[in-house]
Amino acid sequence: DLRKPGEVGYKIPYGGMFTYISGANYFGEIIEWIGFAIASGGAIPAVAFALATFLNIAPRACSHHNWYLQKFDDEYKKLNRKRLVPFIY
Repeated sequence: DLRKPGEVGYKIPYGGMFTYISGANYFGEIIEWIGFAIASGGAIPAVAFALATFLNIAPRACSHHNWYLQKFDDEYKKLNRKRLVPFIY
């Protein structure tokens, strides 16, 4: 949990993929839909949905990352997290 009972305010998430990227939840959803597209045998609707999901979520992940940088400044910069793809972007 990010907050203890009765605590309010924003916190920086830690652990799991949040160690490497700001948008771990977004990354997980993109991977999920890519997996679905692969499992469907590359069916065009599934591939199109995976692509649409990426195109919708990637800008949100960038905005999310920038919000963390503005809200937590140096504390967040020290974590050296990428936006959406670990070690790359």
